Amino acid sequence: MPVGNVAAIVGARRASKQRNHGYRPTPVSSAEQRRQEAAWQEYKRKVKLNKIIKAYDTNKTGKLERSQVVKLLTDIDSSTPPGTPPSEDQVDFLLKCYDKAGDESINASELEELLSCWSTYTENRQMFESKLEKYDISKTGKLSKEELKAYLTDLNGGLEVEDAEVDWVMSHADVMGDGELNRMELARATSLWYAFVEKKNQNSQCCTVL
Repeated sequence: MPVGNVAAIVGARRASKQRNHGYRPTPVSSAEQRRQEAAWQEYKRKVKLNKIIKAYDTNKTGKLERSQVVKLLTDIDSSTPPGTPPSEDQVDFLLKCYDKAGDESINASELEELLSCWSTYTENRQMFESKLEKYDISKTGKLSKEELKAYLTDLNGGLEVEDAEVDWVMSHADVMGDGELNRMELARATSLWYAFVEKKNQNSQCCTVL
Protein backbone atom coordinates (compact mmCIF):
# COMPACT_ATOMS: atom_id res chain seq x y z
CA MET A 1 0.00 0.00 0.00
CA PRO A 2 1.40 3.44 -0.88
CA VAL A 3 2.78 5.47 2.01
CA GLY A 4 0.32 8.29 1.37
CA ASN A 5 -2.66 5.93 1.75
CA VAL A 6 -1.27 4.52 5.01
CA ALA A 7 -0.92 8.00 6.43
CA ALA A 8 -4.46 8.86 5.42
CA ILE A 9 -5.83 5.72 7.12
CA VAL A 10 -3.86 6.39 10.30
CA GLY A 11 -5.12 9.96 10.35
CA ALA A 12 -8.72 8.87 9.89
CA ARG A 13 -8.44 6.32 12.70
CA ARG A 14 -7.00 8.91 15.05
CA ALA A 15 -9.77 11.34 14.21
CA SER A 16 -12.40 8.65 14.83
CA LYS A 17 -10.81 7.71 18.15
CA GLN A 18 -10.73 11.33 19.22
CA ARG A 19 -14.40 11.79 18.37
CA ASN A 20 -15.38 8.64 20.26
CA HIS A 21 -13.56 9.79 23.36
CA GLY A 22 -15.06 13.27 23.31
CA TYR A 23 -11.84 14.89 22.10
CA ARG A 24 -11.63 18.63 22.44
CA PRO A 25 -8.79 20.76 21.07
CA THR A 26 -6.43 22.22 23.66
CA PRO A 27 -7.74 25.68 24.68
CA VAL A 28 -5.63 28.54 23.41
CA SER A 29 -4.32 30.84 26.14
CA SER A 30 -5.27 34.52 26.13
CA ALA A 31 -1.61 35.38 25.50
CA GLU A 32 -1.54 33.11 22.48
CA GLN A 33 -4.81 34.58 21.22
CA ARG A 34 -3.32 38.07 21.46
CA ARG A 35 -0.20 36.91 19.66
CA GLN A 36 -2.27 35.38 16.86
CA GLU A 37 -4.43 38.50 16.59
CA ALA A 38 -1.34 40.72 16.45
CA ALA A 39 0.15 38.53 13.75
CA TRP A 40 -3.09 38.70 11.77
CA GLN A 41 -3.29 42.48 12.07
CA GLU A 42 0.34 42.77 10.97
CA TYR A 43 -0.42 40.56 7.95
CA LYS A 44 -3.41 42.71 6.98
CA ARG A 45 -1.31 45.86 7.39
CA LYS A 46 1.35 44.54 5.05
CA VAL A 47 -1.24 43.43 2.51
CA LYS A 48 -2.80 46.90 2.53
CA LEU A 49 0.56 48.65 2.05
CA ASN A 50 1.55 46.29 -0.75
CA LYS A 51 -1.78 46.93 -2.47
CA ILE A 52 -1.11 50.66 -2.38
CA ILE A 53 2.37 50.15 -3.80
CA LYS A 54 0.97 47.94 -6.56
CA ALA A 55 -1.75 50.48 -7.44
CA TYR A 56 0.71 53.37 -7.96
CA ASP A 57 3.82 51.48 -9.05
CA THR A 58 3.11 51.87 -12.78
CA ASN A 59 6.57 50.75 -13.90
CA LYS A 60 6.61 47.67 -11.64
CA THR A 61 9.75 48.45 -9.65
CA GLY A 62 8.24 47.33 -6.34
CA LYS A 63 8.46 50.83 -4.87
CA LEU A 64 7.12 54.32 -5.49
CA GLU A 65 9.28 56.87 -7.25
CA ARG A 66 8.87 60.59 -6.64
CA SER A 67 6.19 61.19 -9.30
CA GLN A 68 4.23 58.18 -8.04
CA VAL A 69 4.45 59.43 -4.44
CA VAL A 70 3.10 62.78 -5.62
CA LYS A 71 0.14 61.03 -7.31
CA LEU A 72 -0.62 59.03 -4.15
CA LEU A 73 -0.44 62.09 -1.87
CA THR A 74 -2.64 64.04 -4.26
CA ASP A 75 -5.28 61.32 -4.27
CA ILE A 76 -5.54 60.94 -0.50
CA ASP A 77 -5.47 64.65 0.40
CA SER A 78 -9.03 65.72 1.26
CA SER A 79 -7.96 69.10 2.68
CA THR A 80 -7.49 70.69 -0.76
CA PRO A 81 -9.56 70.72 -3.97
CA PRO A 82 -9.40 67.35 -5.81
CA GLY A 83 -6.31 67.03 -7.96
CA THR A 84 -4.22 69.51 -5.96
CA PRO A 85 -0.69 68.09 -5.70
CA PRO A 86 1.59 68.61 -2.70
CA SER A 87 4.25 71.30 -3.00
CA GLU A 88 7.81 70.45 -3.93
CA ASP A 89 8.88 71.39 -0.39
CA GLN A 90 6.37 68.97 1.09
CA VAL A 91 7.53 66.09 -1.11
CA ASP A 92 11.17 66.93 -0.34
CA PHE A 93 10.35 66.84 3.37
CA LEU A 94 8.61 63.46 3.20
CA LEU A 95 11.33 61.83 1.14
CA LYS A 96 14.01 63.28 3.41
CA CYS A 97 12.24 61.81 6.45
CA TYR A 98 11.13 58.42 5.18
CA ASP A 99 13.32 57.43 2.24
CA LYS A 100 15.62 55.39 4.47
CA ALA A 101 17.46 53.82 1.53
CA GLY A 102 18.21 57.22 0.03
CA ASP A 103 17.15 56.19 -3.48
CA GLU A 104 14.48 58.87 -4.00
CA SER A 105 11.71 56.30 -3.69
CA ILE A 106 9.47 54.73 -1.06
CA ASN A 107 9.03 51.00 -0.48
CA ALA A 108 6.30 49.22 1.46
CA SER A 109 8.21 49.28 4.76
CA GLU A 110 8.69 53.06 4.48
CA LEU A 111 5.21 53.86 3.23
CA GLU A 112 3.24 53.52 6.46
CA GLU A 113 5.11 56.26 8.35
CA LEU A 114 5.01 58.55 5.32
CA LEU A 115 1.24 58.18 5.00
CA SER A 116 0.75 58.69 8.74
CA CYS A 117 2.76 61.92 8.63
CA TRP A 118 0.91 63.21 5.56
CA SER A 119 -2.51 62.36 7.01
CA THR A 120 -1.70 64.13 10.29
CA TYR A 121 -0.59 67.20 8.40
CA THR A 122 -3.53 67.38 5.98
CA GLU A 123 -6.07 66.78 8.76
CA ASN A 124 -4.62 69.75 10.66
CA ARG A 125 -3.58 71.85 7.66
CA GLN A 126 -5.72 74.86 8.53
CA MET A 127 -4.39 74.99 12.07
CA PHE A 128 -0.76 74.88 10.92
CA GLU A 129 -1.45 77.47 8.24
CA SER A 130 -2.97 79.87 10.79
CA LYS A 131 -0.14 79.31 13.29
CA LEU A 132 2.47 79.95 10.63
CA GLU A 133 0.71 83.13 9.55
CA LYS A 134 0.47 84.32 13.16
CA TYR A 135 4.09 83.70 14.15
CA ASP A 136 5.84 84.30 10.82
CA ILE A 137 6.57 87.95 11.66
CA SER A 138 9.27 88.14 8.99
CA LYS A 139 6.79 86.90 6.33
CA THR A 140 9.21 84.37 4.85
CA GLY A 141 6.74 81.50 4.88
CA LYS A 142 8.84 79.82 7.57
CA LEU A 143 9.58 80.23 11.27
CA SER A 144 12.99 81.36 12.47
CA LYS A 145 14.34 80.27 15.83
CA GLU A 146 12.93 83.39 17.51
CA GLU A 147 9.53 82.90 15.89
CA LEU A 148 9.55 79.23 16.87
CA LYS A 149 10.20 80.24 20.48
CA ALA A 150 7.10 82.47 20.43
CA TYR A 151 5.06 79.60 18.98
CA LEU A 152 6.27 77.08 21.57
CA THR A 153 5.58 79.59 24.34
CA ASP A 154 2.00 79.75 23.09
CA LEU A 155 1.77 75.94 23.17
CA ASN A 156 3.26 76.07 26.66
CA GLY A 157 0.33 78.10 27.96
CA GLY A 158 2.20 81.37 27.83
CA LEU A 159 5.09 80.15 29.98
CA GLU A 160 8.37 81.11 28.36
CA VAL A 161 10.34 78.26 26.81
CA GLU A 162 14.06 77.99 27.48
CA ASP A 163 16.47 78.61 24.61
CA ALA A 164 17.95 75.13 25.04
CA GLU A 165 14.49 73.63 24.54
CA VAL A 166 13.94 75.72 21.42
CA ASP A 167 17.33 74.60 20.09
CA TRP A 168 16.38 70.96 20.70
CA VAL A 169 13.06 71.26 18.86
CA MET A 170 14.67 73.18 15.99
CA SER A 171 17.48 70.64 15.59
CA HIS A 172 15.02 67.74 15.36
CA ALA A 173 12.31 69.45 13.32
CA ASP A 174 14.50 71.27 10.79
CA VAL A 175 14.63 68.32 8.40
CA MET A 176 15.78 70.42 5.43
CA GLY A 177 18.59 71.94 7.49
CA ASP A 178 18.08 75.58 6.53
CA GLY A 179 17.66 76.94 10.05
CA GLU A 180 13.93 77.62 9.59
CA LEU A 181 10.73 75.58 9.79
CA ASN A 182 8.29 75.26 6.90
CA ARG A 183 4.69 74.12 7.30
CA MET A 184 5.42 70.42 7.54
CA GLU A 185 8.42 70.98 9.78
CA LEU A 186 6.15 73.06 12.02
CA ALA A 187 3.85 70.04 12.31
CA ARG A 188 6.87 67.94 13.26
CA ALA A 189 7.97 70.56 15.81
CA THR A 190 4.51 70.55 17.37
CA SER A 191 4.55 66.79 17.78
CA LEU A 192 8.07 66.87 19.20
CA TRP A 193 7.14 69.58 21.70
CA TYR A 194 4.11 67.74 23.04
CA ALA A 195 6.15 64.55 23.42
CA PHE A 196 8.91 66.53 25.17
CA VAL A 197 6.47 68.16 27.61
CA GLU A 198 4.81 64.83 28.39
CA LYS A 199 8.16 63.21 29.14
CA LYS A 200 9.21 66.22 31.20
CA ASN A 201 6.03 65.99 33.27
CA GLN A 202 6.49 62.27 33.82
CA ASN A 203 10.06 62.82 35.07
CA SER A 204 8.81 65.58 37.36
CA GLN A 205 6.14 63.29 38.84
CA CYS A 206 8.73 60.56 39.43
CA CYS A 207 10.97 62.99 41.28
CA THR A 208 8.00 64.14 43.42
CA VAL A 209 7.17 60.55 44.38
CA LEU A 210 10.78 59.83 45.30
